[in-house]
Amino acid sequence: MKRLGIMLLSLVLLLTTVAGCGSEGKDSEVSTATGSQSKSSAAGKVNEYGWEVPEKTLEISYYVGQDNPDTVAKNSKLISDLLLEKFNVKLNKIVYDTDMIEKLNLMLASNDYPDVISNMKVDEALKWVDLGKAQELTPLIDEYGPEIKKQMGDYLKRYEDDDGKIFNLPVGWGLLPIADAAAQVRLDWYKEIGSPEFKTPDEYYEVLKKLVEKHPVNAAGEKVYALGAWKDDVYPTMIPEQLGGIWGLKRGYKEDADHNLTHWVNTDEGLELTKWYNRFAREGLLDPDTFTQKRDDWGAKCSNERYAGHFATWWVTKDFGNMTWLKTKKDYNDDMRYPHYDIKAPIAEKSYLNPKSTMGWGRTIITDKCKNPKDVMKWWNFEVSDMGTKLLSWGIPNTETSVWNLTESGEWSWNQNMTKTLEDSTFDQAKFDLNGGVSYWMVMGQQLHEDGTQAWIDQNFPSKWFKLKDENLKDTVFDFSAFFAISLPADEPVTVENQQVRDIVTTGFANAVMSKTESECVAKFMEMREKASKAGLKEVEDFYSQQYKKNLVKWNME
Repeated sequence: MKRLGIMLLSLVLLLTTVAGCGSEGKDSEVSTATGSQSKSSAAGKVNEYGWEVPEKTLEISYYVGQDNPDTVAKNSKLISDLLLEKFNVKLNKIVYDTDMIEKLNLMLASNDYPDVISNMKVDEALKWVDLGKAQELTPLIDEYGPEIKKQMGDYLKRYEDDDGKIFNLPVGWGLLPIADAAAQVRLDWYKEIGSPEFKTPDEYYEVLKKLVEKHPVNAAGEKVYALGAWKDDVYPTMIPEQLGGIWGLKRGYKEDADHNLTHWVNTDEGLELTKWYNRFAREGLLDPDTFTQKRDDWGAKCSNERYAGHFATWWVTKDFGNMTWLKTKKDYNDDMRYPHYDIKAPIAEKSYLNPKSTMGWGRTIITDKCKNPKDVMKWWNFEVSDMGTKLLSWGIPNTETSVWNLTESGEWSWNQNMTKTLEDSTFDQAKFDLNGGVSYWMVMGQQLHEDGTQAWIDQNFPSKWFKLKDENLKDTVFDFSAFFAISLPADEPVTVENQQVRDIVTTGFANAVMSKTESECVAKFMEMREKASKAGLKEVEDFYSQQYKKNLVKWNME
């Protein structure tokens, strides 16, 4: 209760001072998106970043979700100072250490919320639109967003409603053509057995089995497994949907020539991938905690060298594997890592391991509280520009720890003392964070700019291993935005049916995989299929198929 009281007091102070509700004091009048005013000595000038400095301080208060307020404040300090000094802009980034959906509901109930809300889930953003809490952006984009139109191009149409109007814009939009998920093996161990080629899931299994035979326990005498994973509460069907790419499934669905979608539980491919994963469990090669442990538990085992391989995204084995070993192991060598390989089941035409969405990971709205939405749009227009992307993604320039430099005439260059640390894997993320890297994203994209740079600083300096990953997996990356854009309607039967199916599948897949025999695995899989069908799986498939085809037509992607 004491903590709650402190948080509520902090909220009151925050809303009183920065959330678009007035000035910061009689002698320090600050302009906000709700209309108060101050003057800048640089007013009317275009600064070295290409921003025309406004006469009145532009202040935008925006809520971005759940995070640690102290950490956000610390990492925002330097870039906030620069924005106020060089741009006459003040961005008030609001976060709370509580669930975003709960906080949004409280905001609606109290009718108390800031000018802008970012990082919303699609269905949540649409709810605010339906309630009349979000302003239409279409005319604002037309008049004040030329850079938004230029950068987003045809993607912008994907955010129109059925009437051709736009009420929200994405954060993290754009197609970043890098591979995320893949079959991985511990390279130094793999070399010890002669690096036998593997192209199919069965060949991958045999390689992993040999690695475990070679390294049955780690240095502490703990059992080593071929594979392991964790229970993901946000994405509980992660394992079968990622594995499905090997069998030609797309994010857990099989697409036919007419673009109808069949859930993996209703496919032969789904049964085969379940039997394949079960084989690891039956032979003691799958971590028995796979369906119960947390991500950090898995990570600790990875760091303790208890996995011969991994099947999922690259960053977890990097963070818990080679980057950890680089700092902790005296005998570390460059082969102590998990490279990435494309594998495909014989029955699949091709693997679809890396479905991509151009839609970003969240939506941003200008709320009905905002009095000057045109100023917000002007800022967003700068944010997505080439120079805006550099500043708001890479952090402040011209310090010893900056990754880039900028002259007063607007010429930029890399700070090679820092960028070389990206190439040799000694990059100091904490210093980057303090410089404001990726601090103020509202509608930022992750597309390539004309000079070949992009928002994610590490992607501008890919290591040889990263390049190898993308070369090995280039044919597995595809635009699946028409699927990812599907939003389940609130209070409709299909939404309830989808959740019921998801719950059944999450539990049923785990039970089938951990079966003692293959026949038991098949029986449990069929039981799962029957339960899912009774729960409305056909209705879910029909809904996704209809919406998917609708998006394909609307976006000219047929």
